[in-house]
Amino acid sequence: MKRDRDKDDDDVNVSDAGGGDMPTMHFPALRAFMRSYLHQDFGEEYGSVEEAVRTFCEDANRDEVAAVAKEWRGFLEATKGRSLTEINNLLSSKLGSAWNATREDELSQISEAFQRCDAGGTPGQ
Repeated sequence: MKRDRDKDDDDVNVSDAGGGDMPTMHFPALRAFMRSYLHQDFGEEYGSVEEAVRTFCEDANRDEVAAVAKEWRGFLEATKGRSLTEINNLLSSKLGSAWNATREDELSQISEAFQRCDAGGTPGQ
């Protein structure tokens, strides 16, 4: 992964962002991915979220990929039923992502890219 972990990565949690009963969840690997690959210049650097995931898969080792993919699935499970606005707020405020989903199916596209990556394939294919 491009960016070294810092002390803040261990303190990441997603909880009660929308005023509901969301359990506290910790996503340090996902936060490191978001901050390293979905930063403010990711569009210029990668062109798409899928390309950012593909590049991450090339840069990271298998354990890092598995950890981020697992935390992404956990994040989606923890935010199930939340509005896209709430999810985007969590992505930016808690996970440091500059990317915002414009449609819910974009969240699934990231999941699919991680699945292909985790299986040893190319995310964009």
